[in-house]
Amino acid sequence: MAPNTDPRTRLEQLFEQETAEFDLSYAFLSSIDLENETQRLEVVHGSHEMLKPDTTFPLSKTYCRKTIADPEGTMAISEASDEGWEDDPAYETLELESYLGTTVSVDDEFFGTLCFADTDARDDQLTEKEKAIIEMHGQWVEYLLTLWEELSIRETRLDTIEGRAVPSEAIDSMMDALRSRTRRVVLMTLLEDPTTSIATLERRVNHENGRLRLYHIHLPKLADAGYIQWDSDADTISKGPKFTEVEPLVHLLKEYNRGFSE
Repeated sequence: MAPNTDPRTRLEQLFEQETAEFDLSYAFLSSIDLENETQRLEVVHGSHEMLKPDTTFPLSKTYCRKTIADPEGTMAISEASDEGWEDDPAYETLELESYLGTTVSVDDEFFGTLCFADTDARDDQLTEKEKAIIEMHGQWVEYLLTLWEELSIRETRLDTIEGRAVPSEAIDSMMDALRSRTRRVVLMTLLEDPTTSIATLERRVNHENGRLRLYHIHLPKLADAGYIQWDSDADTISKGPKFTEVEPLVHLLKEYNRGFSE
């Protein structure tokens, strides 16, 4: 996504791409009023008769009430009717069989939730890996919300990751790099070994035409972004000059590493 794309469009593009990735038809960003116990849908993707922008629900009738109560701030439901939700007001209201949500804050103040859902159950159980991915997207949305608030004041603002200033275009570059499972494998491998052979990466990626894709798609993209240094003579990669920018998000994914491969 181009750095000058407005925040709402960026979020809509994220929803379009990640509903396909999660195999869930709907996505929404909500704001939650804890004092009045309501949830308001801000941006929505997908055609559900009740999931519409600017719609407000009692918080007691939403899955998100349990997401925000969860110590980790993230919740996954693969088949609600099989997981004890049939009599819950949230299930009765929207009849969502599958749900993946995480909390979102702005400037350390709770804002609401980022969620993906479907009226059909997932064919496969939602995984810890997918929970980690939505948490990563939640961090990016937090950045977008801050940008949204300040867009009329500054065309480009600096956000921070672990206290370090990061330009807006760098945030977009990180999300683009981490969108691919193969590139996540590459970056997580560098957490373990700062100099890694291409042969090691091929074994970890383990897909047809893996070497070709590594050489012609993924490694060039990561090298251009500055996240890796690629020694084609030695057939190795190492951490690039901008690896520290993406490293906190890579650590988040590493915690939930469950077979990242394409």
